[in-house]
Amino acid sequence: LRVLGQVQATYVAAEGPDGMYLIDQHAAHERVVFERVRAGMSSSAPEVQSLLEPATVELDAEQAELLVTHRELFSRLGFDVEPFGGRAYLLRGVPGLLAGRDPARALTDVLDTMAEGGGFDSWEERAAYSVACHTAIRAGKSLSHQEMTELTRQLEECEQPNTCPHGRPTMIHLSSGQLEREFGRR
Repeated sequence: LRVLGQVQATYVAAEGPDGMYLIDQHAAHERVVFERVRAGMSSSAPEVQSLLEPATVELDAEQAELLVTHRELFSRLGFDVEPFGGRAYLLRGVPGLLAGRDPARALTDVLDTMAEGGGFDSWEERAAYSVACHTAIRAGKSLSHQEMTELTRQLEECEQPNTCPHGRPTMIHLSSGQLEREFGRR
């Protein structure tokens, strides 16, 4: 696909072999990150951004239960967390994709999203989606041409490029025939 530009700071317009494509930048980036996180969880060494100063995180009962129950899963995501007494935890590292964000908030956001379930069958999918959801480019964010091109290229390399992890479309296709009909050329 050849990127043409951005529409309403939400959709990437691109030209393809048979017409035009509108790509939802948030849904597309969620798909890209979701697949990247799943692949990283399968590797022996997840990408971890160590914190210069550990962050203390106070969790509610449900969050603490989820963290304890799925401790190994959080480690495979890239969270480096250790108990610090009661429901307090010391956060020493976060997944590389969450670097630059408030680390304590990143952990609690991922825990909350995992608790919601989101229609995923496995905890691994919930975890990958949780990270993807909190790192994906948002609708309304203006992207440079280079960023749009890179996002489009990454989406094209995905195993399932047509939908986000929840099944929403990442793009719509307007075929050459549809365009010709709309403009009265057929």
